[in-house]
Amino acid sequence: MVFMIASLGNQAAAARSIWSIVNLWRDIIDSLPDAIVVVSNDGCPLRVNPAAETILGTSTIGSRELGDLLGQNPWLQKMIQTCLESGQTLGDPDALLCVGPRSMTVRAEVSPLLAADTRPAGTIVLLHDLSHEKTAAQTAESVESSLRLSPAGLAHEVKNPLTGIKGAAELLASMYPSDGRTQQYCGVILDGVNRIAALVEQVLAVSSPQRLAREPVNIHQVLHQALRMAGLYPSAPDTVRIVQDFDPSLPEVIGDASALERAFLNLVKNAAEAIGGEGVIRLHTRMESEFRMTAEGRRRQFLRVEVSDSGTGLAEEEINQLFTPFFTTKPDGTGLGLVLSQRIVALHGGRLWASAGGVGPRTGRTERRVGMTFKITLPAGDR
Repeated sequence: MVFMIASLGNQAAAARSIWSIVNLWRDIIDSLPDAIVVVSNDGCPLRVNPAAETILGTSTIGSRELGDLLGQNPWLQKMIQTCLESGQTLGDPDALLCVGPRSMTVRAEVSPLLAADTRPAGTIVLLHDLSHEKTAAQTAESVESSLRLSPAGLAHEVKNPLTGIKGAAELLASMYPSDGRTQQYCGVILDGVNRIAALVEQVLAVSSPQRLAREPVNIHQVLHQALRMAGLYPSAPDTVRIVQDFDPSLPEVIGDASALERAFLNLVKNAAEAIGGEGVIRLHTRMESEFRMTAEGRRRQFLRVEVSDSGTGLAEEEINQLFTPFFTTKPDGTGLGLVLSQRIVALHGGRLWASAGGVGPRTGRTERRVGMTFKITLPAGDR
């Protein structure tokens, strides 16, 4: 009898512990500022937190209310269905959620709800209201834009006096053709004017909105054209070795061939300047092993391009500033070439970054890695 009483006491304590844990998780979910809606496999709401009731504008969310919500937002219904079928977590960072006559911008995530036996028991829908953040960002942007001079306007204001300075210097030089000092000073003025004009053009290229074509592009043809414009293809100088380590099976990317050629031209020219006219430049292409899931549940694959050199490389603090406008390690550089390349890659949905270590001369079976490597990922195929 004593043993039975002790056993019942232990069971009661265990039950209280379980209910304490359950209540803790319920309190955590109810305290979250993001809306949480747990949906069963057959589309019934299992759990709704107060934030979801606030966003959806109702204190009672049953099957009918959930059905009305999904009917107004077919994108959300598709995310839930795809999550159930694939078992993958899906996300949409900027979606328009319609709730009756209202609409709001939200960040949506749908994750599988796994039972104790790891089988899917439903989905967990998380909605983060972005309305306040959007309003604050738009207000800040409107204030900033009212105080900001457009790049085209800035270029116009700079180019006008430059034209006068250039004309005066050329006229002065023609008036005193035999005066060596006059010719020297006028040459310095003209070099400075041309440098400022080129800098203005680069600022315009970086800051002005670009309209990119969307057509199938062979990335290897883009790389060959960049090498050609840099004077390194089809034949490079005897002191420069170009290594083309290409994967011929890569799919095409959708984008603007001319813009991509300009982006890679900057990287190739940087590599050529880094080796100082003697060394190795290596171009390597391959498919990325990782992929991303879109809101529609599709796998989005990426290809990678690496441009490496055998130069002396850069210090870590210099690498961290490489994509900062006007930062340059070259005496005649503007610090905008890499910024423009990064912007072009980003407009194509890709990423550009740099890392220490490139490619060095081989010694026996080993290869001493020096220099720099610029890495680019671009979405492969149509989207």
